[in-house]
Amino acid sequence: MFLLYAGQGIPLGLFDFAIPAWMAVNGVKAEDIGFLVAMSSIPWSLKFFAGFMIDRYAILSMGRRRCWIMGAQAVIVVFLIIFAIINPGPQDIMLLGMVALAVNTAVVFQDVAVDALTVDILREKERAIGGALASGGQVLGIAASASLAGVIVYSFGAGAAYIMCAALVLGVTLHIIWLTERKGERRLPWTRGTTHPFNLDHAPEGWLPMLTETLRNTFAPISLAWIPVIMVKGLVYGVCLVFFPLVASQYGGWSEADIGSVNGTAQLAAGIVAIAIGGFFVAKIGAQRAMLLFTLCSIGLLTWMLTSQSVWAASGVINIFGFGWTMIYVLGGIGQVVIIMRLSPPRIAAAQYSIYMAFSNMGISLAGIAIAAVALFSTPEGMLMLLIGGQVLAGLILLVVKFPTAQIGMSPDVDEATSYLTGQTISASKAAGA
Repeated sequence: MFLLYAGQGIPLGLFDFAIPAWMAVNGVKAEDIGFLVAMSSIPWSLKFFAGFMIDRYAILSMGRRRCWIMGAQAVIVVFLIIFAIINPGPQDIMLLGMVALAVNTAVVFQDVAVDALTVDILREKERAIGGALASGGQVLGIAASASLAGVIVYSFGAGAAYIMCAALVLGVTLHIIWLTERKGERRLPWTRGTTHPFNLDHAPEGWLPMLTETLRNTFAPISLAWIPVIMVKGLVYGVCLVFFPLVASQYGGWSEADIGSVNGTAQLAAGIVAIAIGGFFVAKIGAQRAMLLFTLCSIGLLTWMLTSQSVWAASGVINIFGFGWTMIYVLGGIGQVVIIMRLSPPRIAAAQYSIYMAFSNMGISLAGIAIAAVALFSTPEGMLMLLIGGQVLAGLILLVVKFPTAQIGMSPDVDEATSYLTGQTISASKAAGA
């Protein structure tokens, strides 16, 4: 799981950090960088389409999710190689947007399949640690990609960075070809193996039952309360992707290598902290309390930055903000992952998980659109005010609403995240019948 999330972080580091920094340093306007961010995030806002496809169709003898992961990563590698050959420049705004759109569409399928895999195979007591590995793995992939790509773009151009990312994703693809979801399954369609009982038990019976269950779950009151919280989290990410390189380059005079280095180091530190202590911390105090705590920390950091405009040129201030928002975002994501797992019934895990994450990524798209279209939010001060208002709303919801502390859609007496070694499974429905 750690390596799979790291694999999806590789293209994210390229298009969320290295390329925007490269554009900012080469004099590209904030509106155009916002356009790139919006194009990168559009597929993520529509990822529930991928979720329905992944839940409905699979080569069950290879596992419910693994064939989709393998295929998506292969497409990412091919796209990156193609765009390395085309090699658009920093002023080729429309072409860069198309590059970001194409690669992120493939990443979405990989991401949705891996998210669903976590719901399928993790038990409740493992979910905080699983959330830490998910958040930490992704940001470590982003860290490696952002730092390496930042240096490579500066030294050799964007085309070389595309090739580097393609090679890293290829390595993760070989990893998932070797592993199987559960004992006895096929590694490849033409190799030997059998379908695990869990996959047969949780395969949807058709489109209509799957759509009905997904819609009922999405429009439940607890889901409607959860959606604004995750949208605000996406908004923070999207705005900071523009705000940090803009302030660093225009106020601090940083180069793309400087920005890429700080982004990469901050992601690396956040990933290590998330994996080392973040999961244990969230398991100890609870996912919802952890999210509320990190939301309050975010409000404090944003308010400090808004009131410190006179010293934005100072290297220390830029570094504190770069490390601060990254650490808070990553650690807050652990609790978010745990709550989304609990709100996603196993039978429709890919679709339901992707719907929640689509709302989060709508927040990222909203950030790019707001910066590009609203004059107030195209200024650094306006960006910070937008984020503070959103975080206050999210904090109030987390303070008032009680979200689930166990998996919904599953009998509390039955552990459906069955043993990999024995290959046995008992469904909640069968247990209820018994």
